[in-house]
Amino acid sequence: MKPSFSEVIKICNGKIFNLPAHIERMNFTLQSFFGSTILFSLKDEDIPLEFREGLVKCRIVYSLENLEIEYSHYTFRDINSLKIIHDNSIDYSFKYAERTAFERLMAQEENCDDILVVKNGFVTDTSFTNVVFESDKGLFTPSTYLLPGTKRQALLKERVIKEKVIRIEDIEDYRKLYLINAMMGIEDNISIPISSLK
Repeated sequence: MKPSFSEVIKICNGKIFNLPAHIERMNFTLQSFFGSTILFSLKDEDIPLEFREGLVKCRIVYSLENLEIEYSHYTFRDINSLKIIHDNSIDYSFKYAERTAFERLMAQEENCDDILVVKNGFVTDTSFTNVVFESDKGLFTPSTYLLPGTKRQALLKERVIKEKVIRIEDIEDYRKLYLINAMMGIEDNISIPISSLK
């Protein structure tokens, strides 16, 4: 069975965010797996009327032969704690529609709101976001990510954040951890103090 992949695109008050980066990742994925790409576009006028106000999540599930688009109103998850989970074999370099790799790890979360995956001693991502660490020296994202998120790439390009090797023992050098993905940026302040890592 051929794999399916997904993209999540932010829409706010009828405006589509960062679409070229999502299309680029879709085509890179398809080229990597199938040696081909697709023509895809999404315009503001394509958004159903009931999803043109407020914060909306546009989820695209696709393969080479199939593409489905679904819209839903979005609210931020309440994240107050993260469980550090060590897994040296996890691979999520492509955004698969099925998330079995994370589902297996989430079973170990032990009453925390999400997990922070450490691979071979290096900090990577949570189950649904990239991460950004804050210290007096600035904002830093691990160079050992699992998935190169579109928001992460945008913040690096804008020089809001810097990429850095962050080992598990380096975490104590920081005071705060932000969760970022296509739907939420640093300005949304979905964050926890480092003391809330378990």
